[in-house]
Amino acid sequence: MSTSTITKNVLCTCVALAAFVVTSAIFHSLLPPLIPKGVAAKLEFFAQHKDEFDTLLVGTSSIYYSISPQIFDRITSENGLSTRTFNFGIDAMHPPENFYVLDQILKTQPRNLKWVFLETADVETKLHKVLGTERAVYWHDWPRTSLTLRKALNPRGDPRWYIKVSRLWVARRDLVAHLTLFAQRFGNVGRAREILFPQDRKAEADLELGPRRDGYRLAGHAMSPEDAASFQERLGEEIAHARPKPLDAFADEAYRSYAARFRAIGATALFVVPPLIFQSPVSFRQSPPGPLLSFNDAGIYPMLFDTKVRIDDAHLTNEGATEFTRLLAQEFVHRVRQP
Repeated sequence: MSTSTITKNVLCTCVALAAFVVTSAIFHSLLPPLIPKGVAAKLEFFAQHKDEFDTLLVGTSSIYYSISPQIFDRITSENGLSTRTFNFGIDAMHPPENFYVLDQILKTQPRNLKWVFLETADVETKLHKVLGTERAVYWHDWPRTSLTLRKALNPRGDPRWYIKVSRLWVARRDLVAHLTLFAQRFGNVGRAREILFPQDRKAEADLELGPRRDGYRLAGHAMSPEDAASFQERLGEEIAHARPKPLDAFADEAYRSYAARFRAIGATALFVVPPLIFQSPVSFRQSPPGPLLSFNDAGIYPMLFDTKVRIDDAHLTNEGATEFTRLLAQEFVHRVRQP
């Protein structure tokens, strides 16, 4: 093959690639983001009713199934602080997905928001395959993808450049997976089906929003005796090996950024660690950007770790959720009243 032919082929390939990128960028800018049904239900409802709420609870299923806005608002009212709360918990919505959702919440420009409770945890680089591709793709814009890649390359936030280089091979699967998801999102993969065959999501929305349409619903029944024995044994091990655990540098930076953005619209961010079996005290790397309310301590909150009110390592029964909500509301009022 002659040099001129090779040059021509390379040029054609580059032109085709550039055309694809430009076309994808145009469609990407024109089409709204494809939000999965579980997340879309709450986001759409909040966008329609954003000015009716002054308090938001944002996190994983440990928030979703464990904090009742009805009970929270009743307890705060009884203690002289009126709130109107919406539970924005989503199954398995860990960082950095939660940061993407926080961006969407901020874009609605809520006028009366005063308090935002953020479940606090490290940035995750492993994907939850059980959630499906659509759920993995939608939040992979460049800010979130970049954050995940940086965490995968440098999980401890080490400033030395050769640490990142040495991680290239170790983290290769995570890097490829997240870059692929970013490419799928940018290339609008799967959008034709959404446009040609739109889904009726009303039934799904009714389920996700819960019976009172405040974002909260029950998780299930207490664990079996066998599971209870295992839970108690593992809880004992967690307590024995508990050590202070600062957030990773990337989560720490992101939470501080969102606390500042919420302050800019007149709201205060509060950071919550639910009553998980994980017992190590979570902290920010420096002074926290807002009150940190930690409930993963069986010594201080033994009632939340009684197996009679536990479903599993991360979830509470109705009785447990009622008690957790009461404790959270009381601690919230106490913190607000502190000088």
